[in-house]
Amino acid sequence: MRAWCATLACAWLVAYSQLAHALDPQRQIAQFHHTAWTVREGAPGQITALAQTTDGYLWLGTQVGLYRFDGVAFERYDPPDGQAFPATSISTLYPTPDGGLWIGFRYGAVSFLRNQQVTHFGEAQGLPTSTVFRFAQTPDGRLWAATFSGLVYLREGRWHRVEAEWQAPGTQARSVFTDREGTLWLATEGALARLKKGARSFETLDIRVGRISQMAQAPDGSLWIAENESGVRRVPLEGAASPPVIAAPSAGLLFDRDGTLWAGTMGEGVQRVAQPLQPLRNTMIEQFRQDDGLSADYLLPVLEDREGNLWAGSSRGLDRFRHTNVILAMLPDGAQDFAIVAGADGALLAGSRNRPLMILDRGPLRELDLPPPLTAAHRDRDGIVWLGGPGGLWALRDGRLAPVTPLPVSGYSGVQAIARDGDGVLWVSLNTPGIHRLANGRWQQLRGRKGLPPGSSPLVMLPTRDGAVWMGYARDQIAILHGDDIRALGRDDGLAVGNVTALVEGRDGVWIGGERGLARFAQGRVRSLQLPADSPFRGITGIIQTRAGDLWLNGARGVLHVQAADVATIFETATPRYERFDFLDGMPGVPAQFRPIPTAAEGGDGRLWFATTSGVVSIDPSAIRRNPLAPPVAILSLAADGQLHSATAGTMQLPAGTRNLQIAYTALSLSIPERVRFRYKLDGYDTDWQDAGTRRTAFYNDPGPGTYTFRVIAANNDGVWNEVGAALPVVIAPRYYQTAWFLVLCVLLGVALLWIAYLLRLRHLSVQIRERLHERHHERERIARELHDTLLQSVQGLILRFHAVSQSLGRDAPGHAAMERVLQRADDVLAEARDRVLDLRRARMSGELSEALAALGEDLVPEHATEFRLEMEGEPRALDGLVRDELYRVAREAVFNAFQHAQAGHVEVDLDYQADALHLRVRDDGVGLPEAVLRAGGRQGHWGLYGMRERAQRIGGTLAVTSAAGQGTTVSLRVPASVAYRVAPQRPSRWHRVGRWLRGGGRRR
Repeated sequence: MRAWCATLACAWLVAYSQLAHALDPQRQIAQFHHTAWTVREGAPGQITALAQTTDGYLWLGTQVGLYRFDGVAFERYDPPDGQAFPATSISTLYPTPDGGLWIGFRYGAVSFLRNQQVTHFGEAQGLPTSTVFRFAQTPDGRLWAATFSGLVYLREGRWHRVEAEWQAPGTQARSVFTDREGTLWLATEGALARLKKGARSFETLDIRVGRISQMAQAPDGSLWIAENESGVRRVPLEGAASPPVIAAPSAGLLFDRDGTLWAGTMGEGVQRVAQPLQPLRNTMIEQFRQDDGLSADYLLPVLEDREGNLWAGSSRGLDRFRHTNVILAMLPDGAQDFAIVAGADGALLAGSRNRPLMILDRGPLRELDLPPPLTAAHRDRDGIVWLGGPGGLWALRDGRLAPVTPLPVSGYSGVQAIARDGDGVLWVSLNTPGIHRLANGRWQQLRGRKGLPPGSSPLVMLPTRDGAVWMGYARDQIAILHGDDIRALGRDDGLAVGNVTALVEGRDGVWIGGERGLARFAQGRVRSLQLPADSPFRGITGIIQTRAGDLWLNGARGVLHVQAADVATIFETATPRYERFDFLDGMPGVPAQFRPIPTAAEGGDGRLWFATTSGVVSIDPSAIRRNPLAPPVAILSLAADGQLHSATAGTMQLPAGTRNLQIAYTALSLSIPERVRFRYKLDGYDTDWQDAGTRRTAFYNDPGPGTYTFRVIAANNDGVWNEVGAALPVVIAPRYYQTAWFLVLCVLLGVALLWIAYLLRLRHLSVQIRERLHERHHERERIARELHDTLLQSVQGLILRFHAVSQSLGRDAPGHAAMERVLQRADDVLAEARDRVLDLRRARMSGELSEALAALGEDLVPEHATEFRLEMEGEPRALDGLVRDELYRVAREAVFNAFQHAQAGHVEVDLDYQADALHLRVRDDGVGLPEAVLRAGGRQGHWGLYGMRERAQRIGGTLAVTSAAGQGTTVSLRVPASVAYRVAPQRPSRWHRVGRWLRGGGRRR
């Protein structure tokens, strides 16, 4: 297992070496981008050890504890859950390929950190009580530690001193190192020994050494040592000792992946040897000190990270050297305001305000005998370079510099622009102001011409292939001279760049740059970019369109690169696509906005040169390095309503009522962390990814209770995304009123309230129905009383008078018999009327409803050839008297209709006492009702069906009449229990079914 880990470690390092480049050995240290972090920027002081773990973190061992760095912020690391480190002063760090980190302390302690779990080793685990200097692991998986008390190794969780049979020299182990062949090197207080792969005893070299603090292996396999007293030198395996390559006390030593030697010295800063294997007399040693910007001259550890950056820990902070695609030209100190023009063979000519003309190429800087200041330069189509300044004009032909002529003005005047047209005429713009042309050795001033802005000089000039000369002025003005013709372009033509500060003839027209943006003149018209105030396409004073069609712009916010495919659509989109190179890439300042311009030139070798107020830089488009490593992503912490929680363990459980979330995250790209971009998403809340830009905190306001997963992904400075990213499950507990059971309870309560409201409504309706029934009965009694006391008495009186008259006529009188018959009929009518009045006065029907219905059947069966059946279901209940009367009358009407009109053979009456309602059904098998009668609700002039419906409505019941021709009729009446029953019914414990038949023909059964 341990051997496999060692193999994995080698594979891990090799993979990183293949993906990322080392710092270019052809450059000087000052041409790398350097950043220093001191205590003022949050860095710890006195850094004694550096390491990078597989998660991308840079770990810093210091005398006051362990820190980790993500490129932006330093964080002191304290183990979680009370796993405190046994000491604070750290002497060494050693990362493992499985993501772990070995930590060695002064005065005898070791800890192993992995996945937020810490294992401590001390005297109880066999470790000596002395400082641990270095760790190393051999191919057999054995971990070795160099301590002040000697060499020890780890086996089965315990540390063991090297036994005598190992033949390890000395009593103090100062350093250990495993080379690429698997050999373990041991440095003691005065000796150097090696343990070859598979051997069981050390071999001591016959070499005299001092106190060795660090060992490293060169690309050729040789061993190099850093000694505290004498410096850095190669270890000769045979022959005499070699002299030190770096003669300064050193505690840090490193060969980067390109073989360049880096050393941290104790008092002389960082030193670098690009070709350390060459003879000493041919070796060039570079130095970078505190005076150059280093955090301190006293350095201990040096480290190359997985992206090829070089780190150094010092007594005052941390330093980083990294590659940039922008290469700073090493100009003399104090040089400024550069007029640049492409020279021959890829060189660049740079004039300045305070230095002679300089030639920049791939070799050392050269100067020509041309005194400053130089404020304008131009290379014509014949390859002649024209240079101008207050002292006059010069020409550089075939490497020979010669004066041309003084300026055509008296007194001091700067040269703003130079151009030579196709006819060999030299045009010069002076700031006196004035435009002058030099032809055949004679000067002529151009003035008073229509189309030229009066009283001003062009800022830039451009001779084009068609023989014209373009002149760019301030305030959106351009004049195009073509022979004797002058054409003016301005705002009315669509020009919107402000002061015109750059003119370049490209593939498809003339590019125009200015303080407010970019434009192009093509096919007879001008098109300008419509840009916001903060657009990087502003302050453009240099334009290059390469042979490949790419566009390069030197603007106030850096150099912009627009690829050829995007150049074609640059005016068609509101947000042009571009790549920017700014101060993070090594741009020193901003380009000049007024003389000397233009500030961009393309060399013959394809390199692009850009001038700023503070220096000159070059970019080689064919050699731009990209960062291929996707950054590891980590979620750091979660703050819930101001309460900070660590995001290192499992699901984050948050209390109920949590409203505000702040989730901190990071990505471990240490090259240019300022350009790392993030996207995040809270599953269960966000519907899409949120673009956070470079912000490293996500904010959520009141997401509510639930289960969420916070996800974050990141891209490095070159847009390589880590699509997996990191995730953190978050559970926000609900308040009691947000739980499912509370919702169910609320639903049940709502249903219960609705049910109670329904019952109250039924009770209210029942009371109303009863009140209406009582009113009806009272009204019937009043009508009966009125009829009895008035109409019946009067009719009775009339009958008696007519009877007296009949008796006075005698029996033999004519009409006596008729009179008697009429009087008899009157007596019958009076009796019937008296019965009706008596029926009105009868308040309630006597007996039970079932008995009344049975009696009704018994009365009707003898007179009809129809069978009658009464059936009861359920347990009979006491009915409200008024409801019972109405039910009886509805049933009687239905039974009468069945016996008298339906021609039925069977009539059935069902009385069903249910818990929720009383059901009454009258069925027959007669001829049925016509469909038209059912639709109309009754027969015209007949009131039986209408009366049944009215009675049903009065008692709050529901009446339904169904019938089909030849299939009989069914009358159903349902009355709610709250109306029908005197007492609210209880659910019956048993079910009754009672029925009996009464057959026609006078028979009863």
